[in-house]
Amino acid sequence: MKILDDDSSSTLNTPDNLRALYSVNDVLGGTAKDNVQAVTAFLGQYYSESDLNKFWVKEFPAGADTPIKLVGDATTGRAGVESMLDIEYMPAMGALNPTEFWGFSGASPMDEADEPFLTWLTTVSNTTDGEVPLVFSTSYGEDETAEVPSDYSDRINTEFMKCGLRGISLLFASGDSGAASDSGTCPNDRFMPMWPAGSPYVTAVGGTTGGAMPESAWSGSSGGFSDVFAAPSWQADVTAAYAANMDSDMPDSSYFNATGRGFPDIAAQAVQYPVVVHGLTTPVAGTSCACPCSSGIFGLLNDARLASGKSSLGFLNQILYSNPSALNDVTEGVQGGCGRVAGFPAKEGWDAVTGLGSPNYEKLLDVVMALP
Repeated sequence: MKILDDDSSSTLNTPDNLRALYSVNDVLGGTAKDNVQAVTAFLGQYYSESDLNKFWVKEFPAGADTPIKLVGDATTGRAGVESMLDIEYMPAMGALNPTEFWGFSGASPMDEADEPFLTWLTTVSNTTDGEVPLVFSTSYGEDETAEVPSDYSDRINTEFMKCGLRGISLLFASGDSGAASDSGTCPNDRFMPMWPAGSPYVTAVGGTTGGAMPESAWSGSSGGFSDVFAAPSWQADVTAAYAANMDSDMPDSSYFNATGRGFPDIAAQAVQYPVVVHGLTTPVAGTSCACPCSSGIFGLLNDARLASGKSSLGFLNQILYSNPSALNDVTEGVQGGCGRVAGFPAKEGWDAVTGLGSPNYEKLLDVVMALP
């Protein structure tokens, strides 16, 4: 996430503009029982009711009646840009769906600078059906390195799988460093995947820019191929086809693991989001913008299904990869790389910058309402 005026797009991505762009328009939620959505917050990122209320007044009055609930041991304090971005844009897109702010103190067992994901996931596991949020938006992550030991990532993945089986959708921002590490480097002349965005059990959200159709890939959108997890069956064909592309704008295959889990899965606008924090409006960029935007759309899709007596969507990726035409394919732009080596380019179909593309609510609604 970057607090800046990203001049790659002259259009502010207000809730109204995003809703028009992704065919949500005037659709509101709040019609189905137990359809709760949530954002996560870590590392001293707190919620401000006054900032959210000002956001509703200034940017999206239709969302002002969205119920907000705080969960966890670290919810209120000095508001953070990340936390307010998330809690403003998820309920702006999924307006009137009850929305929760899950905030936790502490850190991971490996690094005090990393998030206490297991604390959050244990709380999810201990929350009963009917009360647990059905969509979580998480705008946090780190490099996929030995810093994340396999026993820890395996435990986290087990919790991710449990969520999917319970009908809970988990969306993660893919990262803001292009093909490089968080610090902008490529150790040993290799691109750096992100985690947990590279987990096969979550939906990773990359970034686009332009503010209108057709969109272009945002250069900061992290994406690539995991060095730890193999490509799952639901995406293996499209990721293999992309990795095998011999176009001159593709990076040399020595920079990535062509058989790894490809990410992101989808993308959305990642620049020029007006965020209210400390009473002031600040333009923000990053896949931290794209993730709550997309998550709110899936909250609306759950609302439609639950109101019709159907189940929540749960793990999204098999649905998405089986219905790529329900997303807006992004074919222009390239992500940043390392020095003179460019990152991955956007291509027709799945690519390692924008995934399958950005959500089209109307087309996705047709898809999900046709499911059992």
